[in-house]
This record gives sequence, structure tokens and C-alpha cells, in this order.
Amino acid sequence: MMEPKIVGFLCNWCSYAGADMAGTSRFSYPPNIRIIRVMCSGRVEPAFILRAFERGADGVLVAGCHPGDCHYRSGNLHAEKRVEKVKRLLDLLGIGSDRLRLEWISAAEGGKFASVVKDFTEKLLSKGPTPISRELEVIPPKESIYDILKRTKAIFCQECGKCSSSCPITRLNPLYSPRLAVEKALMELEDALLTDKCLWSCLTCYLCRLRCPLDIKYDELVQACRAKAASSGIFGDCAHEGMLFSLSRLMANLEVKQSRLSWVPQEAEIAKTGDVLYFVGCLPYFDIVFEDIGVKSTEIAQSMLKIMNAAGMKPVLLEDETCCGHDLLFAGYRRSFEKLAKINVTAIEESGASTVVMTCPECYRTFKVEYAELFGELKFEVLHASEFIMNLINDGKIKFEKKPVKKVSYQDPCRLGRHMGVYDPPRKVVTSIPGLELVEMERSRENALCCGVNAWMGCGIHSKRMQIERLAEAKGTGAELLVTACPKCQIHLNCALSEKLPVEREEVEIEICDLSVLVAKALDLKPRSRGS
Repeated sequence: MMEPKIVGFLCNWCSYAGADMAGTSRFSYPPNIRIIRVMCSGRVEPAFILRAFERGADGVLVAGCHPGDCHYRSGNLHAEKRVEKVKRLLDLLGIGSDRLRLEWISAAEGGKFASVVKDFTEKLLSKGPTPISRELEVIPPKESIYDILKRTKAIFCQECGKCSSSCPITRLNPLYSPRLAVEKALMELEDALLTDKCLWSCLTCYLCRLRCPLDIKYDELVQACRAKAASSGIFGDCAHEGMLFSLSRLMANLEVKQSRLSWVPQEAEIAKTGDVLYFVGCLPYFDIVFEDIGVKSTEIAQSMLKIMNAAGMKPVLLEDETCCGHDLLFAGYRRSFEKLAKINVTAIEESGASTVVMTCPECYRTFKVEYAELFGELKFEVLHASEFIMNLINDGKIKFEKKPVKKVSYQDPCRLGRHMGVYDPPRKVVTSIPGLELVEMERSRENALCCGVNAWMGCGIHSKRMQIERLAEAKGTGAELLVTACPKCQIHLNCALSEKLPVEREEVEIEICDLSVLVAKALDLKPRSRGS
């Protein structure tokens, strides 16, 4: 029987010394652990642990100094919080929190280190290997740079500069320019283009494409060039050390059985098959990853169930649903994206659903554009939550309570607005709620300012400046509430509010609420018995 593979992240000052003692004295431990020395257990990012499982580890051990003895005072306490978070993610993924272990081992406790590894090995033997299959993460694109230029019409660029003058990143970072990227491609400077960090700065917000007189598909050019760069091992700076990418890739393993429905309220009415399916996306994972900034992403999903039940529907929820793959695709991980797409489309078709509703604009765009390109015409209709709720209102299937008058503003998500042209449904939903007055920001609809982050990449100073600017613009309307129709917009704007601000807090602080949550709170619901 093959011994389970364990990756151990050991604190330099205590646990690593304890392991060294175990390896050079009368103590001994199985040779199935690969030890990685870190300066402090508090430096072990959740992404490192997830990556270890991605690369075939059956278990991960994090070991540090005893509480109160940390060389950096409280590093091990940070490690404890992070490990607890990752354990919850592992349970949600279906890998299991018992495959991750945290231990406090001093430099003098070589015997303890040996016994911990032996005990962990025995427990992992009883569980068996992790159901994670390792494959190549990227597929080398067949297209040449010249082919990409032709397909995206960039070969016809007249260098008018409208893209760069429109770009929200160029306005804050003069080193980045869409026009210069196109120039490098046209001049056949492929290495310079693919190794330029600015390639990963693009928000793919679509603004330059709308302003371009020749309809150059710059977002597609960026996506294709990133895929070529990724195939050569060149990647952008990932937010959260790439943890969210790891979660998505781990979901692409068919053998992993997630605990997808643990967030569903007991009183909610759901089905396994039916006409209308609610595609939840990564909301349950966001709840755990972003709990520190007060984001409650599953409240969005619970609100959608409440709305659907109020309209007399029992929506289908998939037990084996995965991430849609949007972020992986835009970061160059084409193989994992295609695996996720196949899992989702197969599961939806097996459910018999004719309509799929989603609260995430990135899921919406991915299904309607990328999935349709990959599989041909889909066998089901795809609707964003704002379109679906607007239809329910028009059909008289949901009614609202009259509320006190409140001014609200609305943030147009790039994927929903500029990418897919959905501007009116969210606004019609807001204005249908009695007591709400919609006040538009100076930049709205096709001119709306992006929330500043693309596919969990490049979340730096320029992104934060954009977020603060957008919050100030919302606050300047006199609105009491900023409504979003995108979970990621909500996360990014809340993240900006959770940090030390470069302006007075009262200039930008505003309550942020998802459209689905707003609607659910405004519904005039009557008690319903389960199954009625």
C-alpha cells in the first residue's frame, strides 16, 4: 500500500528544528512528508495549502511555535485563523477538513513531531488518496499573434488613441496603454508583449471596445495573448495569492463531491429537476474567503430562493455545480475552464431545466458567450437575475410592501452592461419597488466606472483608487444605498471600505446591497408551508 503524501509547512524557529531533531536522533517518522521551511507559520497563505492539494498531496500539516512563544509575537495566531478558514473551504469542496492539520511543536519536541506525522499518516491511510487528478493547467494556443490580430480586427488599428484615452487604467497608470499593446503585436514584438506585466493590468471592462471606431476586440486580444503567455509559464499577479484560481481548478475534478447545498435555508423549497434552475456560482466560497470584510455572498443566493418561492417556483439547485470558469479563462487556464464548462452544461441538461438564472454577470456572460462558442447553441435559456425578476414583476407574480422613501444609486457591472448590453432590467426592478428613488451617478450605463478588478488579478493601488472614486461618486448623488447586480462588484467595493481610506470616511462610506437582496427584503410575503 502506497503511503499518503504529506506536505508540511514548518516554522523555522520551532517546528522545523523539532523535525530536524526527529530526523537526527532516536525519534523517527515516515519518509512520506515533504517539509517546506517557512519563517513563520503565519506566512502560510491559504493559497499555499490549496496548491499543495492541487499538486497531489493527500494531507497538509502546518506546524508552528506554541501560542505565546511565536518569534514574531502573534504569527501563529494568524496561522490558526487561516487554517480554520481553509478547513471550511476543504469541507465545502468535498476534500475534507481532516486532511489539513495544525500543530504547535517546539524545537525540543522531536518526539512529538514524529508521533504527529505517524498519527496523521495512519488517519490519511484510512481515508485513502485525495480524488484530485493532476493535468496540464494550460493548453498551448494554436493561434499565432498574427492570427489573433486578424481575428480581433486589431490588424486594422489606426492608432487614433481613443482606446487609451478611454481606459480607466491608463488614466491612473501612464505606463499602460491598449494602443501600445496593439502596436507591439503589429510590430511582431511577441516576447515584449507576452512578458509585459501590463498585459495583466487590463480590466477587460469593454470601454475601449465601445469607443473604438473600428470595433477592435481588444478584450479578446488580451485574453488570447494571456493564454499564449500562460502556455510559456508567464502569469499575472493574482489577488489572494491565486487562492480563488486554486478553488476553481479543484472543482474541475469530477471525483470531488462538493457540499454545495449547505447554505440552503431549511424552509426553502427546491427541486432536483424542473424547468427553472438557479446557478449559484462561487457564492458559498466567497462567503468564507471574504468573511473578514463583512461580505455575505450566500445572502444573495438565499434571497433568490426567497424570490422564486414567493413567485410559486421550486428552483432546481445542482449538487455538482462548479465555478463557471470565467476567471480561469481570462487568466490563461483554458484546460480547466473547458472541464468546468462541460461539468456544468452536462449537469444542467440532465436536470431538464429550460431556463437558467444567475446572479453573477460573469457567469451570465460566460454561459451566453464562451459556453455557446464551445458547445454551440445551448439547450436552455440563460437569464441574469435582473431580467428574471423584471419578468416576474411584469407578470404580477411578486408584490412589494410600500417602504419609506429612500434614494438609491446603481452600479453597472462591466460584464452585464457593456459586455452584454443589460442596462434597463436592473433599473426597472429598482424603480418598481415602492419608496425607492433611483439617482444616477455621473458615469452610468455604457460610461460607468469599473469596480477595478478583473478575474482576481492586478488588485493594486490603481484598483483601490478606482474603487474610492466610484464610492465617492455614489455618495455624491445623495443616495443612502448603492445597489449592485454583481457579487464581485460588492466584494471589491466593500474591500475598499474595509481598508484605511485616503479620504475622509464620510465622503465615501455608503451601504452596499445586491439587487436580489434588495428585492427579497421588499417582498410582501405571506407565510407558506413547506411543500404547499
